[in-house]
Amino acid sequence: MLRTTIRRLLHLPILFKILFANSIIIIIGAVGGVWLTKLLSEESNFALAIFFATCGISLTIIFNFVVVKTALRPLAELQAVVEQVNHGNTQIRVPIDTIEDPDVTNLGKALNLMLDWLDAHTRTIDAQYQQLRHLSAQIMSAQEDERKRIARELHDETGQALASLLINLEVAEQNVPASMTDVRSQLKDIRALSTETLEGIRKLVYDLRPTVLDDLGLVPALRWYAKNHLEPAGIQVQLDVTGTNRRLPPQVETALFRISQEAMNNIVRHARARHAHISLHVDAALTMLTVEDDGQGFNTHDVLHASDKERRLGLFGIEERVSLLGGAFKVGSQPGRGTRVQIEVPLGRIPREFVGT
Repeated sequence: MLRTTIRRLLHLPILFKILFANSIIIIIGAVGGVWLTKLLSEESNFALAIFFATCGISLTIIFNFVVVKTALRPLAELQAVVEQVNHGNTQIRVPIDTIEDPDVTNLGKALNLMLDWLDAHTRTIDAQYQQLRHLSAQIMSAQEDERKRIARELHDETGQALASLLINLEVAEQNVPASMTDVRSQLKDIRALSTETLEGIRKLVYDLRPTVLDDLGLVPALRWYAKNHLEPAGIQVQLDVTGTNRRLPPQVETALFRISQEAMNNIVRHARARHAHISLHVDAALTMLTVEDDGQGFNTHDVLHASDKERRLGLFGIEERVSLLGGAFKVGSQPGRGTRVQIEVPLGRIPREFVGT
């Protein structure tokens, strides 16, 4: 009977607990006051009043402290749950069965419902993010395959056709009599234009998919691209390679080459630099790629959030490729102090959806 009564009292709301405790205090004070008045009737009224006031205040403080501490203990459990959620633990839940206060129980149920909703939406977002990563990897793989196909067709068909045309033009020029200077001059001009077109196609083929990347690897491809794109623009380039001398997985080499290609193109288009430095470090666990210049630099916040759409898209493309590799991307720049693009790729944690493409 007593246990049942205590259990019912504990399940009362906080307000009722406080009212009940103070009612007990009032009753005890009234009964005790009458008894003590009879017992201490010979004492002065002032001393009796002080005694009653002291006892009443003491009992009120003690009872309210015990009641409030007991009643607010479940709120401490809720606070602990909220702190865990703030630290990223969305799997934790409020232990409803251990809470006796009905108001706090309802609050805990609402919090658990919110956490269930948050957890479900987090799983949905994670699944969609993984699908997006997989789709991005497939798109980039398809882009590289299309680049290879176009480069091969340009080399095997258009390039060969132009090469044959050059040979025929040379033969035709030799067979034209020397007296027909106008015809020979026109043939010579056509041959020069065809030669220039053939060189342009060869350059386009290498830009689409440099065979040196497939045949020799990332380092020779970086050296070739820097020599053919930075040096003609009057930019002195230095390439430093440290760590182990080994080939990386083809998808990783392709991604790092495209990242370097975009960074070097940004130097040519925007930096107005005189010097560029490319460094590549490869070891068993990590690959680090850094491309920096001494150009005019830029305000990173303005470029990433404002109107410079071309450069913003270029940096976004770099960041997307690095994200697919599971790596870290950092760009640092200040007006007048050049730009530094740094990539770190942990080779042991490259996502399957990327390597498998």
